[in-house]
Amino acid sequence: MRFFLLLAVFGLALSPRLSSAAALPDDPAGGAAAVAVPDENVPYGVAASWLLGHRLLAEGRTADALPLLHQAYRSQPEATAIALDFQAALAAEGYLRDALTVMDKLVLDFPDSTSFRLRRSSLLARSGNDAGALADLRQLRAQGDESLALLVAEASLLDEGGKTDRALELLREGVARNPEAAGDLYLEMAGILQRRARTAELAPLMAEAIAVAPDRPALWLVRLRALAAEGHDTEAAAAAREADLRFGTGAAAPGVGDGEGVPDTGEDLPADSFVVELADFYARQQKVDKAIALLLPMSERGELQLNPSLWLGRMLLGTGQEAAGSALVERMLARWPEAARAWFLKGKVAENGEDWNAALRSYRKAVELGPDDGEVRLACIRALLVAREKQPAGAAEAALAERRRELMDHCVAAAALIQEQDTGGHMILGYGFRAAGDLKRAAENFGLAAADEELRLGALIQKSLCHDDLGEDAEAREDLERLRREFPDNAEVANTLGYCLAEKALDLDRAEQMVRQALAADPGNGAYLDSLGWVLYRQGRFEGALDYLIQAVNVLPEDPVILEHLGMVLKASGQRDQAVDVLRRALSFGGDAERLKGVLRELEPAAAGKR
Repeated sequence: MRFFLLLAVFGLALSPRLSSAAALPDDPAGGAAAVAVPDENVPYGVAASWLLGHRLLAEGRTADALPLLHQAYRSQPEATAIALDFQAALAAEGYLRDALTVMDKLVLDFPDSTSFRLRRSSLLARSGNDAGALADLRQLRAQGDESLALLVAEASLLDEGGKTDRALELLREGVARNPEAAGDLYLEMAGILQRRARTAELAPLMAEAIAVAPDRPALWLVRLRALAAEGHDTEAAAAAREADLRFGTGAAAPGVGDGEGVPDTGEDLPADSFVVELADFYARQQKVDKAIALLLPMSERGELQLNPSLWLGRMLLGTGQEAAGSALVERMLARWPEAARAWFLKGKVAENGEDWNAALRSYRKAVELGPDDGEVRLACIRALLVAREKQPAGAAEAALAERRRELMDHCVAAAALIQEQDTGGHMILGYGFRAAGDLKRAAENFGLAAADEELRLGALIQKSLCHDDLGEDAEAREDLERLRREFPDNAEVANTLGYCLAEKALDLDRAEQMVRQALAADPGNGAYLDSLGWVLYRQGRFEGALDYLIQAVNVLPEDPVILEHLGMVLKASGQRDQAVDVLRRALSFGGDAERLKGVLRELEPAAAGKR
């Protein structure tokens, strides 16, 4: 029998005690060992079919088990174990009427069996026959059965039939008759109130429950969350602190409270404390300020453990409370200097202040302490990339050459740690692998990132650029044409495809049209000005190309690609001296050394001869 404690808002599942009270001794899901020896009167072939079907049923493979169990049941309908397995498989596959037929016979053959009537009651309820289900349960009660499983099953049926108050009354009666099960019964009542959206009644009910069964942590958790849900924040915090004192959780020392030591509840306590659980409830309800208000004073008093401290740090930094977040991080590092995530948060503080060198130092320390933490690895990769971007263009390439091996090591390690669905992580890996020179893996990661609608545009553009650098022209163009279909009005897509066509000297009229579309949307964009200048150069329209490329250089004076384009236009226009000067600048700012030096070797003798 399954019971329904659906405390979705309060984050609790039904107590194992109540579940075990409901377990049936002849439940086929219990495994083949429970009925491993068939009746000696069962023929060998039938026994073999049944044993195999029983094993499949226990493994959850009911569709495979059903034909085997059907065969066994047809041969031996009087064998109780076979009949039980057969009806279980029928019910699991949705053949409720047939399952009821089998159970009717079992109840008829064993009228005093509580478990058989409970099983039939469950099948009747599933088939919509609530009256029949209740009749079976009441028959058992009339026979003197007062088991907890029977009580809860009847209450569930009453509630589902719209008789919620009667269900609650029945469970209250059960508390008086079964005081040792009071906590479980109150939790079942809480589940009913939750399902019926009668949440205002939860906190008073749990106060009553705690008075009867004070050593059940689950009752305290439901109460403090119910109080918080109703806006009684002061009472909720007081209840959480009282629970921490009682159970010795959080900063409370064992034995504090009632003088009798910490109760042996036989039930899991919160991982940290009841106050932390309350803060978690607030955070899940998007009330981060209330979560912070609970945890920050505890942190300042040194009462908060590492995990909730890390969580608090994320909340502070995520809500822009940099000073408080930074102070918390320093407290954590003083207390837990080997905590990788504390160093990670220190890096976040520096990153938020745009001190990328300090951020990188902290992230490197975090990786040293937590090498198998994918998020820490990704943060280090990002810092390496962004720190490079923040330097002057000429120094950037030199810095990248020194860090390339480090970047590759981090990327390879992170790739083994992050999940396929972590699209943001794959986007960072794409940039990292590209900067490290592994274009193949960069393209693969950009492809995975493109599954995210928000990242798709940028990811596919970057993927196309990787293919282009690899000489995979068809793949590069395919990505861009797909983007053009998906984002026909996007300026960046239009510019990138137009530039790609110009680079390959393909369909230059279409390339010009698309780049002009991009410029119309953003007339001062240096990259778009460069693209149009390059299209015009490819068309042999050097005067127009020169005009747009000079504008582009004025916007982005240290971009090596734009400088190279301008140098090539000057060369084509016969202005060799100016071309040499501009191409040397492109080389100094990290342009393609092999290509630029080749052009300069061609130009410099002629320029020297002119002088």
